[in-house]
Amino acid sequence: MDDKIKSGKEVIDEFVSEIYNVENADKATVDAIVLLYSKNKLSDTNLQNALDDLVQKELDKIEKDEN
Repeated sequence: MDDKIKSGKEVIDEFVSEIYNVENADKATVDAIVLLYSKNKLSDTNLQNALDDLVQKELDKIEKDEN
């Protein structure tokens, strides 16, 4: 058993590297998280803005499909 305690960065790096393997994860959401993380911009505000953008795009798509 590995007794080494991982740093927070190591845990997050591991999570981000495996996030595409999460079953039923929304690809656009995962892409947004990975992109923000890779740019060192993964913050509460940036994540919320990215998710808001994704929701708005989906709402626009639904509205367009209804017309």
